[in-house]
Amino acid sequence: MKKLTTILAASLFGVVAFSANAGERADVYVMKFRADNCSTCSVMESNLDRAMAMVGTSKAQIVTVDTTNALTWEVSAHKAFDANVVPQYNKWVGKTGFVAVVDAKSRRTIGCFDANKDAYKMANFVKSVAGLPHDRAVANRNDFRCPAAQNVDTGK
Repeated sequence: MKKLTTILAASLFGVVAFSANAGERADVYVMKFRADNCSTCSVMESNLDRAMAMVGTSKAQIVTVDTTNALTWEVSAHKAFDANVVPQYNKWVGKTGFVAVVDAKSRRTIGCFDANKDAYKMANFVKSVAGLPHDRAVANRNDFRCPAAQNVDTGK
């Protein structure tokens, strides 16, 4: 009887933990591609920090892809896997100094920005993608083009 109670308690705990995590899922992943030797990353990161403070919700979650060394690279791969944004990780890992905004449901890349965008434009873009109220419509999504792929599968 004691084993049955333990098994039931463990399974109930697992269901509660799963439903809690499901409720906390982000609507948008903000993938920050950085490295310590990146010359523009500090400006991009400070603008992004201010932008995410303006967004201020759990609907947008930052996934940092840091290629400074082998350890941070591996940790970044695990974070990308956990967020299910592996295609974006594979496409741009090694390229630094920009942010890719990914829709969590469709797993599509919606747009990107770098250190040239100010925090206000970054925040409005993330809010619009997440379906949150924002100050003005993001009229020209061409301003948020992503860089060319760093890694291309040649199919060989």
